[in-house]
Amino acid sequence: MNAFRGQFFDGRSSRIHDVEVRRVDAGSIRVFGAEIERTELIAKLRLTPRLGRTTRTLEFPDGARVLTQDQEGLDAWFPSEDRLQRLVDRLERHAHAVAASIVICLAAGIATFVWGVPWMSDRIAAELPADIEGALGREVLAQLDQFFGFAASKIDTARQQELTERFARLTRDMPDASGYRLLFRDAPAIGPNALAIPGGDVVITDQLVELFSDDREFDAVLAHELGHQQHRHALRQTLRSSFVLVIAALFAGDVSSASAIVVGVPTFLLQSHYSRGFEEEADEYAFDTLVAHNVSPSWFAQAMRELDDYYDVETAEGAAYLSSHPSTSDRIIAAQESGLAFVANHPELARDEPGYDACAEEGICEDDWYDEDYYEEGCADIQCVIDRSGVEFESDEDASGD
Repeated sequence: MNAFRGQFFDGRSSRIHDVEVRRVDAGSIRVFGAEIERTELIAKLRLTPRLGRTTRTLEFPDGARVLTQDQEGLDAWFPSEDRLQRLVDRLERHAHAVAASIVICLAAGIATFVWGVPWMSDRIAAELPADIEGALGREVLAQLDQFFGFAASKIDTARQQELTERFARLTRDMPDASGYRLLFRDAPAIGPNALAIPGGDVVITDQLVELFSDDREFDAVLAHELGHQQHRHALRQTLRSSFVLVIAALFAGDVSSASAIVVGVPTFLLQSHYSRGFEEEADEYAFDTLVAHNVSPSWFAQAMRELDDYYDVETAEGAAYLSSHPSTSDRIIAAQESGLAFVANHPELARDEPGYDACAEEGICEDDWYDEDYYEEGCADIQCVIDRSGVEFESDEDASGD
């Protein structure tokens, strides 16, 4: 090839000039056309690499350029000194190499999302300064109050204080829990819910407080949220979600859109769509915390049942506990199994189990034995009344009242 045709741009205007590029000698070329004529040393020129059948560009030192279709002999005129570029060019010409590169890219992408993103997110969360995490938590709380219908609590101050004291007892021996706070918010549009916010705040809605009939259910939910706090699940989940969006933006070539992630952080946290591993980890932490305070994990199962019943009647939307993995039934079963183990180790606390039936379990039936005439102050159960009455029974039949 002694010459080729192309379109010349002078680098100062958008005007197109049709030109011919001709080899003058071994070291220079001549570009000429209407109103265009110039000679340039080949050593000062740069030819863009071949990419399929895309247009190639011959770049001049002053910003001018010639666009041309790929021509046989171009690479001989303008040899590249970049070995990697030459290798890529050769690989792009082979179908097997292209197919292999696709497989490698897919495998790398999957590995990045499945292992790389969680690993990197967890490392960042572990090193993130407490003041930054606290600032994120304050921003989340402000957006919850402003945009998601959270309002000042209507729960009586004395009741709030009582529940706050229960929260303090649960956190007393927890590491790094000095900054943990229990906050109450009225959120009728959201319903019974609890949120672990980065920085240590746990938000409880008035509707959740009103739903539970026993404070041990409240303890169980708090212990679960404290599990999220201790393992920094909210921050780690947010970082993982952010990394996925950043990587997706990079693959799509629209890096600027990744900046919108910061605005969406409160939504990630409000939805509480924790991974299966995070949810199970928080549940296990709740079970261990309850056991450490001599409370059966069965109360966690009872709380889940009440939440399940509520959202079956009201709506299945918006329940953080019921929309996450594992399923509610699996979590209830796990809590019940932990409760059975607790009772086996603490049989003296069996009567504190949810729904304990002394009549069915021990044959002590209130209808058979309780009589106001036998009631004595200080007795907490029927057996106490019996002992103080001095009545003796010769057989189980007599004791049953038959």
